[in-house]
Amino acid sequence: MDVEKPNLDTTMPKFWLEQIAYTGAEVGLHHVDLLLDQTGRPASAMPALQRINPEVPWFSLFSGTPEEPLMEQGPLLMRLDLQQWQHKAWLEDLIERAGNDSRLLLLVSPRPFEDLSSTLRALSRMSVGGQSGLLRYYDPRIFPWLIADILNPQQRKAFLQVASYWSWLDRDRRPQWQQGTCSADPQVPDTPGPVEFTDAQYDLFGCISDAQRLMTTQVTEGLGMDREQQFSQLYAWARKAAEEDYFGELEHYVARQLAQPGPAQGLKE
Repeated sequence: MDVEKPNLDTTMPKFWLEQIAYTGAEVGLHHVDLLLDQTGRPASAMPALQRINPEVPWFSLFSGTPEEPLMEQGPLLMRLDLQQWQHKAWLEDLIERAGNDSRLLLLVSPRPFEDLSSTLRALSRMSVGGQSGLLRYYDPRIFPWLIADILNPQQRKAFLQVASYWSWLDRDRRPQWQQGTCSADPQVPDTPGPVEFTDAQYDLFGCISDAQRLMTTQVTEGLGMDREQQFSQLYAWARKAAEEDYFGELEHYVARQLAQPGPAQGLKE
């Protein structure tokens, strides 16, 4: 879903900030919740976050999980009050510094922060074939495909009822929005258990990884698209190769697809 407002400044990060403020006002909220993926960052954001005044409520999704020893590299949830210039400046700085690295996933949610924290932590747990693991839905390169193509309807509902809106920057640094189902006076559901995936669902994460890897190779030179369209096409071909039980080099498979006449067929507009 695109959230538009006339005469918005189209420079980044200000454009996304104005969309965020406008969308929050539309649902009667002056705060936003931000998930920052700290994986691979040279330093944790927690010390700087703790120095902000007025205080920013925050929570590590690794808290109380097997990944807790890696908390400084884990996803941080923070609630930012857009009426406080210090919080707004922190948000703008994060968008400027981390938005281009696919580290930010934003929520517009009326749910109490403690409830939201426990729910988002629960949603980061997954199970497949009896084996538990970490679901990195907070990676904005994964989230839109998780919602659109991997989750079944009941699983998708668990994510959508968390927020009124989810938002992220795509691979071309354009703001994207996903409308949720959380109302202004939400009924707090039970904390969900681990997201249980079938083997077929889990294999789609491999297709995302394959498509992301192919984005760094020369195969994209033949696509003539923007980066988000390139990924969509490569993901579609990775899925097609998996469905055909193709076991060769995926680069060769993509090269064959590019050599065929007719338009490329992606899964997302």
